Amino acid sequence: MSARSSEACHVPVARFSPAPLLREGWAAGLLLLVLLCAAWAWLFRMDALGQILICRVPATGFWGAAGMWVVMMSAMMLPSALPMIFTYAQVTARRERASAQAPLVALFVATYLVVWSAFGVAAGAAEWLLQDDGFVRDGRLASPLSAGALLFIAGLYQWSAMKSVCLSRCRSPLRFLLERYRDGYRGALALGLAHGTFCVGCCWLLMLLAWVGGTMNLAWMVVLTLLVAAERMLRMRGAILHGSALALLGAGSALMLGAAL
Repeated sequence: MSARSSEACHVPVARFSPAPLLREGWAAGLLLLVLLCAAWAWLFRMDALGQILICRVPATGFWGAAGMWVVMMSAMMLPSALPMIFTYAQVTARRERASAQAPLVALFVATYLVVWSAFGVAAGAAEWLLQDDGFVRDGRLASPLSAGALLFIAGLYQWSAMKSVCLSRCRSPLRFLLERYRDGYRGALALGLAHGTFCVGCCWLLMLLAWVGGTMNLAWMVVLTLLVAAERMLRMRGAILHGSALALLGAGSALMLGAAL
């Protein structure tokens, strides 16, 4: 760790708080709030429209599917990223000049969202291709056997070493920043990229479970969002991981068994 980076170790940040983001980085905080509200409002609108029509509103074509997934990832992952964003805002408030603090936080958040948007585009492309082959219909896996297998694999991943490593980076914002913090815009870019990459490594299979409950099923999106947030923010990490793994394994086994009988 460079001498410059080690200075961050002396930043007295014990826990995250929204105050510095709202005080020094109010523009970035406002943008974050607008993004969250817009993303969830869009999901709510599409789900409500589907209920009125008694059908799902399909995303047509590659760009429709990709755009839908990008919005979903923004809505579902930003809430669990708030501790890291607030902690980064606190550190920049103590290390950076006042005029740079809001742009740095905005760049950090934007880079994080770019990483998840790349995942969203990939997932949208996969859904588009799977729809053509008949594996996905109306945003769901057409085969209960495939849905059960995806649930089962997601349950196994909850216990994997990769999940544990990536989750440890996402659960400890201060530790993450103490180890990796760099000043300036390049630093914000690198931190946003690293944090987004760890988050994708932690949650990519949970996000693909959208194909089990339906990619425009708002209730299912809320459940997955709360699970991701609980894994990162609550102290009962072991209980949450083991409980969710067992639930996913059980549900997957039941679906596969039912499909086989």
